[in-house]
Amino acid sequence: MPSKSQSAAGLAVSMLLIVGPASACDITTLPCWNGGKCSIQFKNHTGDGGGDSGGTPIKQSSAAQTIKVKALKSNGDKAGNQLTITAGAKNTMNMENKYEKNFDRVKVSSTNGVTEGFSLSCNTVKAILKGNGTCKVFHGTTSKSSNTFVLGYSCDGGKTDGPSSWD
Repeated sequence: MPSKSQSAAGLAVSMLLIVGPASACDITTLPCWNGGKCSIQFKNHTGDGGGDSGGTPIKQSSAAQTIKVKALKSNGDKAGNQLTITAGAKNTMNMENKYEKNFDRVKVSSTNGVTEGFSLSCNTVKAILKGNGTCKVFHGTTSKSSNTFVLGYSCDGGKTDGPSSWD
């Protein structure tokens, strides 16, 4: 006969298998999940200068570069394939596939190793999906230093812009 601690551990494992990990970004309650498409289209505007940097403290500038977009699990591992988007191009990430791979957030980075990227939290991803699912990624500098190059985003749907600050 199993002890109380063995029974409790078995119950916890059973619940984890039924419910799934608590760190996953649950997009199943969004309107796009039932009959729609839960996708985000990323447009690489890093080569554009002087455009709209939304509600961010970024001064937009032109520095055309390739960006990588990848969904990450809570432990930092990739949740499926990543997108590689050249300057001026666009590509779409199917978030339904990322949900099935237990994604926690989406990270956008530059391939140049100099420009700081950003992460979209689960709540931000949900806001984007509630909107039209289109995000522009742009290059610029922060108000803290004109020598700190960063990527920012402005999403038409969900009224999301960012990042709003840096450490």
